[in-house]
Amino acid sequence: MRKSLLRCAVVIVCFSMLAMFSLVSCKPAAQVSETSPETAAKAETTKETAAETEMKEPYKIALSNSFMGNDWRQEMQWVTELVAQKSPFKEKVTLRIVNVENTPEAQSDSIDVLVQEGYDAILVDASSPTALNPAIERATKAGVVIVSFDQVVTAESAWKIETDFNKIPNIQANYLVKAINAKGNMVMDRGLPGAPISKLLYDGAREVFDQYPDIKIVAEYDGQYAQGPSEQGMNAALAANPEIDAVYTQGYTSPIIKAIKAANRPLVPMSGFLYNGDLLALVDDNVVGIVANNIPGLGAMALKTAVDIIEGGNPPNHIVVDPTFAATDTSIDVGVPVEKIEIGKTCWREYPFGFDWPVLLSDFPAQVTPEEVAQYVGKYTK
Repeated sequence: MRKSLLRCAVVIVCFSMLAMFSLVSCKPAAQVSETSPETAAKAETTKETAAETEMKEPYKIALSNSFMGNDWRQEMQWVTELVAQKSPFKEKVTLRIVNVENTPEAQSDSIDVLVQEGYDAILVDASSPTALNPAIERATKAGVVIVSFDQVVTAESAWKIETDFNKIPNIQANYLVKAINAKGNMVMDRGLPGAPISKLLYDGAREVFDQYPDIKIVAEYDGQYAQGPSEQGMNAALAANPEIDAVYTQGYTSPIIKAIKAANRPLVPMSGFLYNGDLLALVDDNVVGIVANNIPGLGAMALKTAVDIIEGGNPPNHIVVDPTFAATDTSIDVGVPVEKIEIGKTCWREYPFGFDWPVLLSDFPAQVTPEEVAQYVGKYTK
């Protein structure tokens, strides 16, 4: 009897163990904690899409401008805006232009605010070559890309883009020297007080004139890159000097022509920069003159440079643009190509006074048309 009971107990234990084993081995597949290949691929695609979305967030770029008193600055801003609206930039950037008073204090404060607002890059047309440096250093330490253009700064952390303003005064001053046979009374425009370009233009021209003892600097004025101050400065020079043989200007020639004609004095050789109305005045009044072109597309070049840097590129830290020259009398040899000023070729009666062309280098990735530029310039210039 005891043996029979023992056998039954053994059998019951065995069946119980077999039942437990069957339950464990027959766990449904849906409860297995594994990731299928399809699920993994879908998850990876989601991550890539999120990363692409994050990469496509537009870069916040601001242009800090310190002066709006002439046509060049207005055209520069418009060209930069036009380029920002065209591929390949419209897909990548949002551009904001901030105009401030022409003082280092005002521009420095503005740069600090832009940094606090989270801008990725700031393009700076500077009010001073040195006084902005502390604000620029603060910006670069905060991770903001600074591209200084036109009126450039000396801060080492900033990229720089400028026209060769050492070449311009040398060529223009030598043109005037030859036009008056190295003898006569010269009037000089000092430009915009405090502007780094003004000092380069003045010092470069003065270095040439000082080589000729028969050239006398009889008057100077601050043209401020504007028509009104230029005309006023020339009026004062005419009143104080009965004889003037040439005028070296850093901006407009038409107010100089206007002042000389109003004083019933003979028109003299002069230099200046490329404004459509000035070129027309030189041609119409048969004035011997030479103009240089500081292309208004420097702001657009700064925009491209900022995008290149943000995207991990390594553009040159200092880009110098070679200027072009045009003159009414191209028989005067100054050692560089000088285009003849001609209506319909270098100046146009149908375009506004402040129109400046060309505006961009021929290999720039986004081009604008003369009509696009002239349409805007006509709204803000005479």
